Amino acid sequence: MSYPLEPSFTRPLPSKATRKPPARSKSSSRGHVTGGGSPSGAPPRLRYYESKREQDVLYLLLARPDVVDLWDQPPPVFYHDANGRKRSHTFDFLITLTGGKRIAIAVKPDAIAERQGFRETLQRIRAATPLSFADEIVLITERSYCPSAARNAQKLHDFRRTPDPEADGSIGTLVRGLGGPTTIAELVEASGLGGRAFRAAFRAIYAGILRALEPGDILPTTRIIPEAPQ
Repeated sequence: MSYPLEPSFTRPLPSKATRKPPARSKSSSRGHVTGGGSPSGAPPRLRYYESKREQDVLYLLLARPDVVDLWDQPPPVFYHDANGRKRSHTFDFLITLTGGKRIAIAVKPDAIAERQGFRETLQRIRAATPLSFADEIVLITERSYCPSAARNAQKLHDFRRTPDPEADGSIGTLVRGLGGPTTIAELVEASGLGGRAFRAAFRAIYAGILRALEPGDILPTTRIIPEAPQ
């Protein structure tokens, strides 16, 4: 049995963030993700997050096949508040989709957004945001996604960091021979590649080769079926 070669180290590109997160605090989680390995083929780049929720959203965005660029902490947008005072707002992420559409994303806990009247503030920010900056403004809270989706996206990010064409090819061959639903565990056993095959099957789901038949965390027991060609 052969094993994938260890990839040579490539120093990630620096973050494009216009402001760096403040020092850690006891009430929040700050750090960075070495972005890359997305279907867009973009080189690895550091991207910052300022909370566990922002980290979740970052992984979810990196998992999307239609995201070709992701800018953490892009340049601020200037607007006027309800009292006419000039303010600035820095979005958490600015993404560019395959068709060129740009979406500015603000990430906040739902309770804080409600307490601070942030949705109303966001309307003012939206009105002041030039189309040259973003075509759409989106607020993401914990109500916007399932925790299992974020966990799956983080696993995908980890699994993409070590390419394994042999395992991907083996899973692809097995998928073409499937006549109906099976489980990831059965596919892994048929491949003889163990954990490598599990990671390849996981990647195949996000590549549109396989489809999970139930929501939730993607596990060896997850039932899968070949994705119908578009």
